[in-house]
Amino acid sequence: MKILSLSVLCILSGFAAEEPPLRELSTQAVPFPNSIAPLFRRGFLVMFPPGAAAGTHPPLSSVKYGFSVYAPDGNSAFSRNIDMPEGSQPVVRDVDFDSDGGAAVAASAQGGASGFIMGILLLDHTGRQTGFINTGRYQPTAIAIAPDHSIWTLGWQMEADRSPYPDRQDYMIVRQYSADGKEAKKCLPRSSFPAGLEPGNGGPSVHIEVTRDRVGVLAYSGNTSGNAEWIELDLNGNLLNRSRVDSMMPNAAAFTENDHVYLGGFTRDVYTFDAASRAWRPIPKHEGTFMGVEGNSLVYRQGRNSGPIQLRWFSEP
Repeated sequence: MKILSLSVLCILSGFAAEEPPLRELSTQAVPFPNSIAPLFRRGFLVMFPPGAAAGTHPPLSSVKYGFSVYAPDGNSAFSRNIDMPEGSQPVVRDVDFDSDGGAAVAASAQGGASGFIMGILLLDHTGRQTGFINTGRYQPTAIAIAPDHSIWTLGWQMEADRSPYPDRQDYMIVRQYSADGKEAKKCLPRSSFPAGLEPGNGGPSVHIEVTRDRVGVLAYSGNTSGNAEWIELDLNGNLLNRSRVDSMMPNAAAFTENDHVYLGGFTRDVYTFDAASRAWRPIPKHEGTFMGVEGNSLVYRQGRNSGPIQLRWFSEP
């Protein structure tokens, strides 16, 4: 009797042998039941609500007020309940990290003349707040720090005399702020999208990424959260690429250092944009949930919520 090799058996049973990961990491992050899905940003893992020792529970208010950060080595970096200047009940919208480990936090709170305070909190690598950028009527809901340390945001703008309703006048949904907090650029008009949800309204299908030469935006584009577009701009705000991604139902987006984009969907399928055919194509599946990229590697989360988060790095397909 002939003995079939393990690789042949895998093919015959319908499964392709998975390539070995480039790296594996067991982090100290243990998700709480029913917690918001963690984020992976530039090697850092972000958990909501703030983490605590196994078997303990944070206050319910911390779901809105803060987050915990785990460093690229998997160890706890800091936990932070945010404070908004002259605001109450602050809400974290998104978090990204600079090369020195400092963070920029898109956030909003109740307060001010309009009833809302919106802006960007700046934190150092220990979680200490070092600054605040007030963005006025513009609510940043997704945030990314560029290689030049400038801050790019995706968001939506409130009506001047009808908050919290969206502005009836046209406005730019993407903004760039200098490292010292000055608004440097506005681009991508709301009017370039169909009526329906505000393109930069908060949600899982809203994201912004920045590389050395372009900005990537995942935004709503229609009446439901299932209607979405992926848009690429150069650093001057000029359009490079725009495509609908409705069928993918993406909830994760990331650029590699060589400008390859990957979108992960609720079905755990991952897609990349093929420049030659100008079309999206699925990539081979890996076990786990696509979290993002680091350098030119794809990062997946393994396991379930019952234990520490396990991460695995794979090469691009």
